Amino acid sequence: MIDYIRGTLVEVELSYIVVDHQGLGYQVYCPNPFRFQQFEGETIQVFTYQYVREDVLRLYGFAKKEERVLFEKLLNVSGIGPKGALAILASGEPENVISAIEQEDEAFLVRFPGVGKKQHGK
Repeated sequence: MIDYIRGTLVEVELSYIVVDHQGLGYQVYCPNPFRFQQFEGETIQVFTYQYVREDVLRLYGFAKKEERVLFEKLLNVSGIGPKGALAILASGEPENVISAIEQEDEAFLVRFPGVGKKQHGK
């Protein structure tokens, strides 16, 4: 796993940032890419989570390790994938989210885009 990337922030898009590390541009999906905008052209460090599936290989990035830990916990909740986990983190309510996970409060979690019960057999 890639723990973090340190490099120059070269681009900020709607759903990701691009970090140049020794001539390689890493596309890193973030909960809120615009929080990095002030550092464009500067060296930054982004904590990463490498997501690998049959048809997807993506890096997700976070300003703090704690955000990455929460992202990983969210991925373990039934019905929450990377898109939903990013939406929850972008909400800026980590304490409420942690509480909702611990109490299995589906009503709270399903209000975020991309979060819902997984449909089987379709």
